[in-house]
Amino acid sequence: MPDPRKVHILLTLASILLLSFGNLAAGTRQGVPQKRTLTEVDANGLKQAIARQKGKVVFVNMWATWCAPCVAEFPDVVKLYQKYHAKGLEVIAVSFDEAAAAAIPFLDRQKADFINVWKTQKQDDDTFKRIFEKAWLEKAAGALPASWLFDRSGNRQYYRVGKFDPAALDAQIAELLARK
Repeated sequence: MPDPRKVHILLTLASILLLSFGNLAAGTRQGVPQKRTLTEVDANGLKQAIARQKGKVVFVNMWATWCAPCVAEFPDVVKLYQKYHAKGLEVIAVSFDEAAAAAIPFLDRQKADFINVWKTQKQDDDTFKRIFEKAWLEKAAGALPASWLFDRSGNRQYYRVGKFDPAALDAQIAELLARK
């Protein structure tokens, strides 16, 4: 007859191993990075996401991986977030890639730990742009990159189509954050 203590030890070890492999497979073990996903939004959903940030300064950046100026300015978006998030800045980056999966590796490499969403394919680009900011479509043909900055009350303070000037935007964010 087997020694009951040895059987108990073996069963305990087997349980620990099964739990460990289960946690690894599920990606829930502490220290294991979770797979990034992007929430799909239409223009009204984006407006609601901005409104939910009331009390914070919000920087919105429209971009895509196929847009060279977008890719070039994205590290500056990350730097602004890292510099000012603890002081009240929230960033919402909206990918215009055809598939959310196209943006995820780029966001991971950039360490874009802010709010990242994907423009739904259920709403055509022009409709999205017209609903979100009519002037963006009418005056700039909805070009990317495009950026907005909203104060703590949700009022637009900045709008730019094309690559933004990081120093000028940094100063404006600092000024908005200093207001109470």
